[in-house]
Amino acid sequence: MPVIRLALGLLIGGLTGCIHAAELRDQFTTSEYTLPFNKRLQIESTAPIIVLGTVVHVSEIGAAQRSPGDLRVFTQLTQITINIEAVIKGAMTAEAIEFYFFTYSPRNEADLGVPRYIPEVGQRRIYFLKYWETTYRSIGDVTNYTLQVASGTHRPGFCQGKDPGCCIADILLIPTEDVDVGWFALELGRSSAYAAGGLCSPVKIVELISTLTRYPNKEIADSAIKTMHMLPQWWPQLRRQ
Repeated sequence: MPVIRLALGLLIGGLTGCIHAAELRDQFTTSEYTLPFNKRLQIESTAPIIVLGTVVHVSEIGAAQRSPGDLRVFTQLTQITINIEAVIKGAMTAEAIEFYFFTYSPRNEADLGVPRYIPEVGQRRIYFLKYWETTYRSIGDVTNYTLQVASGTHRPGFCQGKDPGCCIADILLIPTEDVDVGWFALELGRSSAYAAGGLCSPVKIVELISTLTRYPNKEIADSAIKTMHMLPQWWPQLRRQ
């Protein structure tokens, strides 16, 4: 009997979880089509939970549904499990967590037209989350409310005592021994430096990029030199310093 009760308990618990998940609706709206990167960063900075983690499991839940925010779009509720490397913002002690995110369903017949996030096992990113009942969900859906991290693994407690935005800047722009050189150099001028400046401050990013111009690896140093020339275009106030 105890074994039967345990099995029934697990079954009921699982069904309850599915019922709660079914109550979720995606947060996608037509404003996503024109949302600039700096506004996205502002939304991300308001997330009550920000973590750096690696995806270890991705599971679709139920069938794709039309988005209430744009009925032309089908979204797919997805549960993502990540191993947490660093808690950047929020109180969290778990080594791994699950959260919900709505992806752009393959059922759609056309490209979305803006960058979207496709979760895959092995991805290492900064995730911006909020509480939902007893679990978590992404601060936004369909499009890319994450930041890719190619700088390598940072020591435990790397973010301790730092402002969340400036901790993110350090994570994105301070390479470690296991840095992914190719991706780090590529993303530096494409998104990492701009994201770091938007979440921390342009002055701080000048310091970090300047250090990278002297980095021993030529690919990274060359990318940093090119990025230094772009900083005043992104933040005109730097021209007056």
